[in-house]
Amino acid sequence: MAAPAQNFTASLERLPNELLQPIAEALVPQPPLTTRFALRPVGTWASQEAKDQRAAWHLAHRELLAFAQTSHRMLAVARPLLWRNILIYNEKALVSLYLRMIKHPEIKPWIRRITCMANITGTSMIMGIHREWSRQTGVRWQGQPGASPASIGLELLMIITWHAPNLRDLLFAFPDHPLPNQELQDPTANDVLLPAFRATILSYMNSPEPVNHRQTFVARYFPFHQMRNLSSLRIYCHRDEQPSRDASFPQLLSHYTIACLPDLKHLKTLELCCSSASNLFYEDITIPPLPQIQQLRLYGSRIHEPRLVALCLACTNLQDLLVHFEESTTDDDRDLLPEGKTLDVALTGLSDSLRSLELVALSEGHYLTRGRERPRKPENHRLKCIPHLGRLESLTLDYRGVFGTLGILEEDDGERLCQLLPPSLRDFTLVCEWGTAKDWKQSYLANLDMILHGVACLCATQSPKLSSISLAIHSWPAKSRFHRRFNREVEETRLRCLRAGITFRTFDLFPSYQDEDDVEPLDEGDFEDEDGGDILPEMGDGGFEEETELELEEEDEASEYYFSGDEEEDPEREARRPPTFAAFMQQLGEDHGHSFDELFYAYHEDRWDEYLF
Repeated sequence: MAAPAQNFTASLERLPNELLQPIAEALVPQPPLTTRFALRPVGTWASQEAKDQRAAWHLAHRELLAFAQTSHRMLAVARPLLWRNILIYNEKALVSLYLRMIKHPEIKPWIRRITCMANITGTSMIMGIHREWSRQTGVRWQGQPGASPASIGLELLMIITWHAPNLRDLLFAFPDHPLPNQELQDPTANDVLLPAFRATILSYMNSPEPVNHRQTFVARYFPFHQMRNLSSLRIYCHRDEQPSRDASFPQLLSHYTIACLPDLKHLKTLELCCSSASNLFYEDITIPPLPQIQQLRLYGSRIHEPRLVALCLACTNLQDLLVHFEESTTDDDRDLLPEGKTLDVALTGLSDSLRSLELVALSEGHYLTRGRERPRKPENHRLKCIPHLGRLESLTLDYRGVFGTLGILEEDDGERLCQLLPPSLRDFTLVCEWGTAKDWKQSYLANLDMILHGVACLCATQSPKLSSISLAIHSWPAKSRFHRRFNREVEETRLRCLRAGITFRTFDLFPSYQDEDDVEPLDEGDFEDEDGGDILPEMGDGGFEEETELELEEEDEASEYYFSGDEEEDPEREARRPPTFAAFMQQLGEDHGHSFDELFYAYHEDRWDEYLF
C-alpha cells in the first residue's frame, strides 16, 4: 500500500510551485460564519453551533497539515497557509498562540483572519487561562501594571491582534453553549460573564449621562482604529445571557463598534448577529458619513427602521445590505425617522452602489413603519424603490417588501411582479409566508398559486433577465392532502424556468434566532399526513377509502384547492356574511370601538362574525 503514496508524493514533487500554491490554498480552512445557520444544497437549513463550526475547521486544518507533512518542499509551501486563518476555541489555544507569536515572530505577518470562540470574559474561562498560562510558562500571570487578573483573556487577545500586521478579518463568536472541556468540573455548565464585567456593563447602561466610548475598558483592549489593515469585523452576540441579554460583553462590543465606525477608515465589512446595531454611548440616532462601509449584514437583528435608515444614509457607498429582522417596527418609530426619511427613501439614495439586498422579517409584523393615511393601503406600505435600484443584481425579500402588508395577494400581483423588479436583477428570492394562525393554509395556497403565475411571467419577459428564482416556503404543502398537485405545479414551474435558462429552486423558510422559550409551539392541526387530514381515514363499506376521496385529491377546482381547511362550510354563516367590507362596516355602526385596521383584517381573514354576532 506504500507504493501508491510514494507515487503520489513523487507526482506532487514534479509540480512547480505555481501549481502547488493553489492546491495548498484550496485546503486552507474557511473561517466560521457570523450566523449560526447555513443553507444546505438540498434546500434545508442546518444549525451550526460553535462546536460544529469548530469541528469543521479542525477537519479542514488537519487535511492542510497532512499536506504540509508530505515533504520539506510541501512544508515550505504550506507553512504560511497554516497560520492564515486562526481559530481560538479554548484557553490552551489562546495561550499557545500568544507564546508562539513571541517565540516565532515570522508567523505574525502570515495571519489574515482570527476567530475567537473562547468566552474570554467568562468566569470559568478566565480561571482556565490562568491555569494554562502557569502550566505552559511555569510562572504566574503578571500582566500590565495595574491590570486586573480578570483581564488576562482580553490582554492576550489584544496583543495577538495588535501583533498581526496583516490581519484582515476579526470574528468574535462566543458560544451559546460551552465547548467540550474535560478540565471543567461540570462540562455542561454555561460559562457565565464574570460579575465584575457585568457590573461595569450595567453601570454603562444605567448611567444618567452618555458614556464616552473611548473611556471604557473595551477601548483599551480593542483599538480597532489602529488596525490599519482590518477590513472585516464580525460579532456574534450569544443568546443565553441571563437575566438580561443586553448586559453581555458581545452586546457591549457591538455598541462600541457602532460608536467607532467613523474612526475605522479601512473597515469595509461589518457583520452583527443577534444585535440591535444601536449605540449605547450616544443618544443621537444620526451617524456621521461612513463612505468606507461596503457590506453591512445584520443577522437576527432587533433593529428598527429608524436605526437602519440612519445606517443606510451614512453608508453612502454600500454595495451589500442584509438584514434579518427579529422584531417588528412600531407606529411610534415613524416619529424617530432621521430627517423624516423612510427606508424606501434611504435605499433610493443607494441606487448607484447597491448590488445585493436582502430584507426578511423573521417574525410577524413588518420592518417598515406605517403611514398616516386612512385607510392604510398595502400599496403605500412596501418598498417602491426596488425597480429604481439600477445596479441591483441579487434580491431577497419577503412579500411585505414586495407587495405590502396585506396577507392576501390581488389577482394581478403575479403579473405585476415583472414591473416590481429592476432590469439589472439576476438572482431573485421571495420569502413566501402568508396568513394568520386561523386561515394561513387557505391564503397560503392561494398566494402560492399567484406567485407561481408570477414566476411564469418572469420566464416570459426579457427584462429582468434572471439567472435564478428561489422561493422560501413552508414544508407542509408537500405533505398536505393536495401534495400531488402542489408538487406537480412546482415541477412544472421548474421546467418552465429551465426552458427559459433560469434555475428554479425552493427551500425552507429562514430560521429564527429567538430563544427556545420564546418560540411558539406548532399546532398539531397545522400538519397533515401524506394522504389526507386525518391519520385514520374514513373507510367505506368494503373496508377501503371511498373512491370520491381519492378523486378529490386530484380535483382541479380552485375553491377546494385554496380552501382546504378541516372545517366544513356553514351555509347559514355564509348567507349572513356581508358581501363587501363597506357593508360589514355599515352593519357594525359608528360606535363599534375597534380600529379600522383591526376590522379590515378581520373581514378579509374571515373573522367577521367575531364582531357582528
